[in-house]
Amino acid sequence: MKLTKAPALVAALSLSVSVALTSTTAAQAANAGSPSARATASAVTAPAAASPLPAPTSDAAQQLLARLTAKLPADWKDRQAATFARLGIERSPVRDVVDARVAEAINPGDYVCGPTKLDAYVDSILSDVDMNTLLVLAFLGVLDFPTYEAIYYGSPKDPGFALTPASASVLSSSFGYAQRFWDVKLDDVQLMAMHGAMLTDVDRVARIVALLYGTSPSDSVDTAREIVKLVRTGAGLDRGRNPIFTLNAFAFSAQGETDPVVSRLPDKLVFGDGILDALRALGLKQVGPKAVMGHEMAHHVQYEDNLFQSELTGPEATRRTELMADSFGAYFATHKKGLGLNANQLLLVQDTFYDVGDCQFASNGHHGTPNQRRAAASWGVATAATGDQVKVLPSLRLAARFDRILPKLVAPDVPTTPNAWRQVAKDAA
Repeated sequence: MKLTKAPALVAALSLSVSVALTSTTAAQAANAGSPSARATASAVTAPAAASPLPAPTSDAAQQLLARLTAKLPADWKDRQAATFARLGIERSPVRDVVDARVAEAINPGDYVCGPTKLDAYVDSILSDVDMNTLLVLAFLGVLDFPTYEAIYYGSPKDPGFALTPASASVLSSSFGYAQRFWDVKLDDVQLMAMHGAMLTDVDRVARIVALLYGTSPSDSVDTAREIVKLVRTGAGLDRGRNPIFTLNAFAFSAQGETDPVVSRLPDKLVFGDGILDALRALGLKQVGPKAVMGHEMAHHVQYEDNLFQSELTGPEATRRTELMADSFGAYFATHKKGLGLNANQLLLVQDTFYDVGDCQFASNGHHGTPNQRRAAASWGVATAATGDQVKVLPSLRLAARFDRILPKLVAPDVPTTPNAWRQVAKDAA
């Protein structure tokens, strides 16, 4: 997904989490998703406003929150929100799934969207986690600490951000294919991993605490010790290895950023251990990582071509960006000069990870309905199948075709199979 904010950029398949609480019990926590001058995970836009402190559901939760915030400044929530605003963070559909779970635990009437395979998976990894603990961690932004660390401090040369042996080959290979496939400069993008185990390292957690809350070195360490203790001992958190901490993959670019710190950060593509765990658990181990790679590298193409800019605003702008990445990713993944994946397998990944009940139609983070996203991917598949099998369309030409077809992709009762888009794709050639 991706972020449509002007400065730095982050796009992502965004799966990292923070918790939703309304104004009384469930207003959205301010620690939404992947950061960015621009970051796109499977999404990045403006951050949610800081939520008021929700009434803890138990004395233990209230005491836990008090202990974790004891060394933070009185305005820590405002500082956190300011950091999010500077980076420009956008929510992802998967984050909505997690938020819904926490909101449902607080108030069952708040759960709106229908169940999917991804919902069931999130339920499974949260089944042993205490909801009060999850609520407190999310409210503090801890669920996103691995994401922020990867953005600010991650390097492919650092063992702390190395791809796992099980994923290194397929990710490195598909990453290289994407760099060579597109007609924009992608050789400066850094591929790396993020690991939830960083949450058991006091020094690493302390520097994120200082980054978000502006605390002194000693207070940062004291707060980090409390967080690390909770992650190490919390039921179901598995010492930070629970996929919930890294259920994300995202693209980051500091293109156009004026902040002196953020502007120096290199372009990145980050895969969380959690999303790879999810792909395996959902039976998508073979094709899933490649499909996600295609989507995230499509965001980097958008960065390079300045394709985040359009006359659209709000939810429509975010939807356009995400649907375009779906189309570009599918075009690359199924093109003979790309990954040459089977279209049905690719669309299965699309359905599993994007059919997550994105029902927040008025939200600036709206990524399109499941049918719209299937249609966008199917159009990309059809464009690859009916086009030149030797040459690759220039990215700007593909973008122009996409913008012309966009009204059809978001129309009611939009067709969702590649065959339904073949003639449209041929006519556009």
